[in-house]
Amino acid sequence: DGIQYMQVMCCPLRVLTLAWLTHAARGDIFCYQGRQLPSLFLLGAQKCATSSFAEQLFTEWGVTRGIAYRDGHSFSDSKEHHFFDQRQRAPKGLGYYAQSFPPCGKNVFTIDATPNYFFPSAFNNHALERIASMYGKERLKRTTFAVLLCDPVQRAQSAWYHFHSGQSFRSMVAGMHGNFDHGSSKDLTWKIGRYNNLVEESLRRFGNIVIIPSLLYLQDARATISKVLEYAKHRNPGGTTPRATSASSHSPRPPHENSHKHPQLKDDISSDDSLKLACVSVKCTLLKPSVWVTLLEASRHIIIAKAYAASMALFTGMTLA
Repeated sequence: DGIQYMQVMCCPLRVLTLAWLTHAARGDIFCYQGRQLPSLFLLGAQKCATSSFAEQLFTEWGVTRGIAYRDGHSFSDSKEHHFFDQRQRAPKGLGYYAQSFPPCGKNVFTIDATPNYFFPSAFNNHALERIASMYGKERLKRTTFAVLLCDPVQRAQSAWYHFHSGQSFRSMVAGMHGNFDHGSSKDLTWKIGRYNNLVEESLRRFGNIVIIPSLLYLQDARATISKVLEYAKHRNPGGTTPRATSASSHSPRPPHENSHKHPQLKDDISSDDSLKLACVSVKCTLLKPSVWVTLLEASRHIIIAKAYAASMALFTGMTLA
C-alpha cells in the first residue's frame, strides 16, 4: 500500500497501469485491455422502465456509468452503448466495445442498458448473437442478462408516443384493421412486445436470463434492484461490486426517466379495437414450448429462467401472482 501511495504522488499514470494489472491478475475476466466490461446487461424491453432502472443503479446503488462514443455513428450515452446493434461498431471487436467503459477497479461495476439488444434480430444487427460470440463461454457463465417486461399493449402505446407525433395511438390502431404487421415502424411497435420470441432467443444465446416484471419494480424499486444485484454477485463470485452506498439513498420509488405524457390506455383505444389488442396481448405474453424453460428461482417474483435440452415447460407466461 505504501509503494502505491508514493507512486500516486510521482506518477499517476503508472499507478493506474499497475492497478489494472493487479486487478487483472486476480482473475477478473471482465477487465479487458484496462477497461471494465459489464457483467450485467439490462437488455430491455424498450419503454418498460429500463431508463428509470438504470438511472437508479447509477445514482443510488454505486454502479459506474459508461462512456459515450464520439465516433459520429449512431446515438450512444453512458447508459445505452449501442455497440452490438450497430454495423459500424460491432465489427471493430471487443476492444472497441471496452473503450466505452471506465478503467478497471475493485468497485467499478458497469452495465450496458441498451434496450435495442432486445429487438427482433432483423432490426438490431443480430445483437444477442454478437454478444454471445464476443463474450465467449467463460464470460457468459458469469454475466447476468436481465429484461424488464411490461404489458405489451401499454409498451406499444408508450413507444408510439415516444417515436411518433401527429397521430394518436387510437387512430393508428384503428387504421391497422387488426393487421399488426403493417409497415416497418408499426411492425416494430408490436414485435418488440412479442416477448416469447425474444425470451426464447435470449435463452438460446445465454442459457440464463432474469425476468423482471416492470410492475414489481414500480411497486418496490429498492427490493427489486437489491435482488438483481444480489443475483449478479452470485453469478460472478469474486468479481467487482458497486461502490458502497447508504441504504437510505435507495429509493423505493423509481424516477420518471425518459417518459412522455400520453392518455391512459383505456381512454386511447375504442371498445372494438380493445378486443383485437387483447388477442395481441395474449400472443405476446405466452412462451411457446420450442425452448423448454424451468424456474430456478422465484424470489420476490423475479424469475430466473434457464433453458434445458429436455424438461417440462413450467413457465408459461409473464403474469405473476
